[in-house]
Amino acid sequence: MKSTHRAAAITAAAITAAVAFATALPVSAGASALELNTCDLSGKAKEMQTWDAAGKYNIIVWKESAAATYDLHGEIQEASGTAVYTECKSVIAKSSRYRWATFEDGTFVHQGDGGFRNYAYIGNFTKNGETITFHRR
Repeated sequence: MKSTHRAAAITAAAITAAVAFATALPVSAGASALELNTCDLSGKAKEMQTWDAAGKYNIIVWKESAAATYDLHGEIQEASGTAVYTECKSVIAKSSRYRWATFEDGTFVHQGDGGFRNYAYIGNFTKNGETITFHRR
């Protein structure tokens, strides 16, 4: 009986540590991870616009599994980050890694369905199929 309680306590401690780690991933004050709505990533992209009041940079927010490839240049580290969140309407509390970036130019190739659950972007861009080419603003 004691070993069962100990195993449960160890499991609870491991879960607590994992949650603490996920919320402690690099995030800047200007790019708070706490406000990410995984059902609509466009909200995070709009929030990032407040960091760039002059409208000088492109912004993209995505679930990591939604990116086939990406190459972003001139990324502003203070306005970029990554964190783990529970996926939108996840029945089994499946978690995924989400990223956001503020940058000058680059490309992003999307894979999967194209809803705001997977990616959202703002800036000066052209789109050809699943490839988004961001240009300097």
